[in-house]
Amino acid sequence: MAKTTTRPKPATSKKTEASGSAAPDGAADIRMIPLDQLEPSPLNVRKVAASASDDAELLASIRETGIKQNLVVHALSETRFAVDAGGRRLKALKQLAENGVIPADHPVPCLVEDERNAVLTSATENLQRAAMHPADQFEAFDKMIAEGRSEDEIALKFGVSVDLVRRRLKLARVAPEIIEQFRAGDLTLECVMAFTLTDDHDRQLAVWNAVKGSYHIHPQSIKRQLTETAHSANSALGRFVGIEAYEAAGGVLLRDLFDDRACAHMENPDLLERLAIEKLQAAAKPFEADWKWVEVHLSVDYGAFRSFGRVYPQDIDPDPDLLAEEERLIAREEELAAQNDGEDWTDAETEEYYAIEPRLREIEALQRERQPYADEDRAIAGVVLTIGHDGALRVEKGLVRPEDIPAAPEPDDTTKNADGAPSPARPQVTPPTSSTPVPSSDPAATLRKADGISASLADDLRATRQHILRAHLAADFEVAFDAMLYALCEQALGRSYNNEALDISIRPFQVQNREVLHADTVAQKMLEALEQDLATDWMTLEKPQDFRAMSALPIADKQALFAWATGLAVKPQLSSDNRPSPIIEEIGARLDVDVAACWRPTAQNYWGRVNKGHAVATSRKLIGDDYAEDRNRERKGDISAAMERAFAETASETEGFDAATVAKTTRWLPDGMVFAGATEADAKMIGDASEAEEGDVPAADVLAEAESEEPSSLPAFLSGDAA
Repeated sequence: MAKTTTRPKPATSKKTEASGSAAPDGAADIRMIPLDQLEPSPLNVRKVAASASDDAELLASIRETGIKQNLVVHALSETRFAVDAGGRRLKALKQLAENGVIPADHPVPCLVEDERNAVLTSATENLQRAAMHPADQFEAFDKMIAEGRSEDEIALKFGVSVDLVRRRLKLARVAPEIIEQFRAGDLTLECVMAFTLTDDHDRQLAVWNAVKGSYHIHPQSIKRQLTETAHSANSALGRFVGIEAYEAAGGVLLRDLFDDRACAHMENPDLLERLAIEKLQAAAKPFEADWKWVEVHLSVDYGAFRSFGRVYPQDIDPDPDLLAEEERLIAREEELAAQNDGEDWTDAETEEYYAIEPRLREIEALQRERQPYADEDRAIAGVVLTIGHDGALRVEKGLVRPEDIPAAPEPDDTTKNADGAPSPARPQVTPPTSSTPVPSSDPAATLRKADGISASLADDLRATRQHILRAHLAADFEVAFDAMLYALCEQALGRSYNNEALDISIRPFQVQNREVLHADTVAQKMLEALEQDLATDWMTLEKPQDFRAMSALPIADKQALFAWATGLAVKPQLSSDNRPSPIIEEIGARLDVDVAACWRPTAQNYWGRVNKGHAVATSRKLIGDDYAEDRNRERKGDISAAMERAFAETASETEGFDAATVAKTTRWLPDGMVFAGATEADAKMIGDASEAEEGDVPAADVLAEAESEEPSSLPAFLSGDAA
């Protein structure tokens, strides 16, 4: 396009107030002047240049949307005009012309005024201009996103980075109540930025209510309160789990987009701890077959290991290949160090030098791992797996609990048996150096907590399971006799390790809310029926007549009394507890205790006490996605009631589930409630239901079989027919 050499006629003529720039006496007009006739005015009062980022934003805006406000100029000649107000806009237009985006003579709207007013106009525009409030700016960005514009598009239009757009959009997600405080001047922009650590408005408002009464509200105090229950991703626990594994499991990560130095925070501590426990337990599996015990701890103070005795590995010759590598690395390290203290190193030599020391430590650890422990040492010792201060797995082997340390030999003890054969080697244990109790951990409680099972609910499930086991044990003399004899022998013959299945002092286990937990349950009906038949008249006599009368009872009456008393001694536990007694599980399996027939989860005893996520996840797994989504949209009380119906014995009638689903929901129990031995039967039932789903077994037959079992009825020995 040819350049225009004469002043163009004005394209429009407007009143001054319509132009957006002041003009004295309203005498000037808006004219379209070619860009190449405009130049900066020496009378412009702005001397400090705007930042490069501000200029870039303006350039992008003009490129995308054009000039929205006229320039103010005064004439230097017929074809030259000085820009008194709008210097940055002129600079942006010149840059666009240089880049070939617009022609050099692109028409620009200008308000032409007298030169005498140039300084006044420039000062007025720069001094009286009110910048857009930041809250208005980032809310405007948010509205653009709502209109369907992308972050990249917004960044392009305003000449800013996509990262900056994301930061401003993050500000737009702060609770409206906090934004209003910002508009009113009660909060600084830095404080609003601090609230963006989380998008949870309830959490933001809770922190705001906590800090708003402070004399001075500081951004760091807001950040501290928002992250007080979170773990830093740089913490030992955070590094051990890792951000990728945490987010893959659904964890929420708090990132400060406004501070490049700030680390992320993991907002779900229960989930993080569960992932760490699971990772530790997986690492512990290889040790379980070889050692007496294996424990995992999220953290252990270094001094706590002094509470254990120690056994140590046997010395063996080092691996020759590793030894040769170690010697080669040491020689190379010395060679590099001799080269003028590293001043003449190449980048490759520098990298090589600093990689030597970590590899030497690895070789040392590998050589140590090869050293075996004696069988007799592993028979009394254990392993603790925990997280080191650097976030790496830490394995402490050869730890001996104080009660497992063998007694010192008597002075006259010989090294041979009576038949002259050598005595077995006695473990050599270094005694503890601290009397502090050995550390204990409960990874099972951590896992339950992450799944929404509170400590009080776990206690009630434990008490319910004990009550059911007690009812079955009280009706079976043979199992009760064996269990009690076993407990007596453990204590009398010195094999007790404080993990007995029975408390032979017969202190009946009592749960605080037993009236609620046990009222009108199958187990309670069993116990009441058994108690009515006990021969207890002898207990009204004086001593020793009572003993003589009891001794004269028929053997069947004695067996009933023995079983009843033994049942009272059973300790409560869930099979998912940390270090559960395998004897209790064996007792339950031998009695073939059917917990699902004696207890079903209701809104009162279970579903109303777990979190929504656990209920939805369980229904999704056993019933289906559609049912789970329906529950996910309901309130907590409605979910609890629906889950009670779905997992009741009458689910086929009330919910209309098919046979396969009924077979699963009417037999489902929380983790740890099933006794070993019943697991296979339940698995078979669910497996049969799955086959029915595939069409191999008619659904009506499976449903009829499930309904005919009548799991809530009393055992045969308590029914009227048995009598």
